[in-house]
Amino acid sequence: MSVYPKFLLLLLALALCLSATAQKKKPRPEDFGIKSKKALAFFLEGEQQARYRDRDRAIALYQQAVALEPRFALAHYRLGVNAYLRKRYEEAVEHLQIAAKEDPARYGGFFLAESYFYTGHYEEAIPQYERFLQSRRGKESDRNKAQLNLRHARFASVAIKDPIRFELQNLGPKVNSPQDEYLPHLNADNTYLLFTSRRPDAVGGFNRAMNDYGEDFYYSEYVDGEWQMAKNLGPPINTPSNEGASSLTQDGRIIFFTACNLPDGQGSCDLYYAVREGEQWSAPQNLGPQVNSDAWESQPCLSQDGKTLYFTSTRPGGQGSSDIWYSEYKEGEWQTPQNLGPPVNTPGQEFSPFLHADGLSLYFSSNFHPGFGAKDLFVSERQNDGSWSTPKNLGYPLNTSGDETNIFVTAQGNRGLINSTREEGFGGSDLYMFELDERIRPHKATFVRGTVIDSLTQAPVKALIRMVDVESGDTVRQISSDGLNGRFLMSLPLDREYAAFAEAPGYLFASKHFYLKQLAEDTYFDITIPLQPIQEGSQVVLHNIFFESGKYELKESSQAELKVLLDFLQSNPGLKVEIQGHTDDVGAESDNLLLSQNRANAVREYLIASGIDPGRVTAKGYGESMPVAPNDNEAGRAQNRRTEFKVVAL
Repeated sequence: MSVYPKFLLLLLALALCLSATAQKKKPRPEDFGIKSKKALAFFLEGEQQARYRDRDRAIALYQQAVALEPRFALAHYRLGVNAYLRKRYEEAVEHLQIAAKEDPARYGGFFLAESYFYTGHYEEAIPQYERFLQSRRGKESDRNKAQLNLRHARFASVAIKDPIRFELQNLGPKVNSPQDEYLPHLNADNTYLLFTSRRPDAVGGFNRAMNDYGEDFYYSEYVDGEWQMAKNLGPPINTPSNEGASSLTQDGRIIFFTACNLPDGQGSCDLYYAVREGEQWSAPQNLGPQVNSDAWESQPCLSQDGKTLYFTSTRPGGQGSSDIWYSEYKEGEWQTPQNLGPPVNTPGQEFSPFLHADGLSLYFSSNFHPGFGAKDLFVSERQNDGSWSTPKNLGYPLNTSGDETNIFVTAQGNRGLINSTREEGFGGSDLYMFELDERIRPHKATFVRGTVIDSLTQAPVKALIRMVDVESGDTVRQISSDGLNGRFLMSLPLDREYAAFAEAPGYLFASKHFYLKQLAEDTYFDITIPLQPIQEGSQVVLHNIFFESGKYELKESSQAELKVLLDFLQSNPGLKVEIQGHTDDVGAESDNLLLSQNRANAVREYLIASGIDPGRVTAKGYGESMPVAPNDNEAGRAQNRRTEFKVVAL
């Protein structure tokens, strides 16, 4: 027999088999646990439309089927899965519950568990996840997701019973709009708000490719107890491309931000910075290939000492698909970024790093650490050895079964800012402020706001302002005052003691002392720093030279000011100075005169031992003879106990 007749016989047998199977498999209502033939017809037509990829038509037909047969399990299942895929989780629960009630083994499991989870029904989700995982059915990706969300659900079912204090206050119609507002950032004294929005006045107008307005920065200022009408930040920061996700220095004068698809970009979105003098921003500068990659970089956060930049990146070499990275500023340039590593980064995704003004509390978003939903907010504390603590979930109801993707915490540490979509809002995602629960607050901080001026002309001076931790000797803050108005603003962690210095070419340096170890969290400092031009006869108080009571040995805490004085003399080699010692009037006058002389000598000896020509420095004790305040109270006596230096020759 030839091959050809064999082939015909095979086709005939197959056709007969298929015909018999078709007759045998012809669907009947009772096969689906229903009675209505019309409901079955709607369902089967829905299945056909689903195969044609007309999902909307299929859903409409499934809905007609369940309208006729309210217990039609498979039709409800189809509707539930479609609702889940469209992230309509409440609707998904409604349909999947009916299906699972009719046939738990077949219709319970993954999709019902997921829908319960994303609607915050954690205790109901747990057995459904367990059933699905025990069945050994489903795709590997679904099983991996089920294992992760089962861990989340077990955490959330317990944590939700211990809610944090959380009451939102909308920032109002002058800030919020019918469009989305998100990624807020405040300066140190909470008077300048910067955020991202898509509005009709965007520099790039309407983006047809995205079917929306371009992303731009907007700002609002807090004046007389209320936020002013938000304005577009405008060029050169905003461009026809998308800009967003900013980080401001505490004085609001330097901005780091994300911009996408610019001609000088390294990847799809890059990190940029710009500097403000007065009211004018400089042209943005790309941080370059040393920081940016051909991947996606976004959501920068500059540490308050200006030495470390944290950001989100999808570059290779991370723990997961999106990680937090950091770059350190050394020797005038940003170094190659390093992955922050575990326990902060995970095999999942981490976003939106925010390092608080305390320099220790890192807030961020993650979809992997145990939480209440897809993305939650967490905080991790930097330890003494530089490592990071196991992240702590910020709790319910700040975190919910939805997405929480970013948070800003004020420098004082008592309030937070988030964006949220709520019925009572002004449209889309609005900006809200809230009191931060004590359990998730950072370490306490305050801020110092001031102006540097010329002591003779009162003109503003651009000066370097440094804050040094007296105990450790570390410079914890370093900024420059604005060259146009002399202003500066910085935050400072509480519970420390600081030596403050203001330095500018052609001027004597000025020093101050801040003791913040027992300061209320809502206390701040508003100061003016007059700098004296370098001229014969000018003198300043060295506020950070310390001695034990009645003694003249320099305390270790004097090192910061001694080094500044040494640097000043080395930078001005022609100057000759007199170190002066002064006391209060407690004790014998002769004893005070001797004590003041010995203290002045101690400073002079330090300078000589450090390389200063002995002929340039004299020391003289004046005892109690030159008070600057009354000696009848402790505050006045403290001012009179002082060390000064005076320029005696140029």
